[in-house]
Amino acid sequence: MPRARSSALLSLAGVAVALIALTACARATYEGPDAADEGPIDARADAATDATPDAPGSQCSRQPCSILPQCGCADNTAAPVCDLDFQNLATGATKCRADNFHGTETTVCTMAATCAAEHVCVGRCRRYCDDDDDCPGPGGLCIIKLNSGATEVPGVTTCTTDCVPSQAANLTCPATWGCHIYREAAGAQRYLTDCAPTPASGGAVGAVCANNDACRPGLDCVNLNPGGPQCRPTCMCPGGNCAAGLCAGGTGSCRAYTTPVVIGGVTYGACF
Repeated sequence: MPRARSSALLSLAGVAVALIALTACARATYEGPDAADEGPIDARADAATDATPDAPGSQCSRQPCSILPQCGCADNTAAPVCDLDFQNLATGATKCRADNFHGTETTVCTMAATCAAEHVCVGRCRRYCDDDDDCPGPGGLCIIKLNSGATEVPGVTTCTTDCVPSQAANLTCPATWGCHIYREAAGAQRYLTDCAPTPASGGAVGAVCANNDACRPGLDCVNLNPGGPQCRPTCMCPGGNCAAGLCAGGTGSCRAYTTPVVIGGVTYGACF
């Protein structure tokens, strides 16, 4: 396997955060933070639940109810949660819905009513937020917008998920999903973490990749020079020293990225 001559020849392959597309009662395409061409994830609204009558919510900041903080649906026994009105996403309208399973970020979903209050179903339950303080952990940032077709849903933002990209299993991600390193597409261009489904096939150590979502849990898509983009294990660099990081046998040594990847004071590298 080609080995880079210097840690300066190592970089993440594609780390921009894209938008989530959301369509009422239809398929919703979640463009993974790494790429714009991954397959769609189902995020179907529960039509029966969405038809629940709205609460008056006269004291809420938004009408007929407010998503964050929750307001306007508490007295509605059948539909105590305020969420987006999936029939009127372009306006950012809200309405009350049921909470059948209390799903959080670890929950895969196909219906709005699967998710708990302050969460929205976009293939999994994702947390709504007003700012980064609403997103737990250093890898969680309040930066992901929702799209309805080509139109951004106004007034709502969701969190990325704080997780440990060097671990194959993460308690903050849905079961079998992987945690990966990403970077904001614009603005401060901070590094962050988020969860992505495990690829149906491929994505093992050394596999050619176009983005992190093509790699299995514990691996990120790393651009080696020479070598090109490959799925490589992510390693932690104690005290910022990647040479002291640990890599599984046969995967190489822990190397630093050209631009240091630091999330919550922890420096990450890649094994090759």
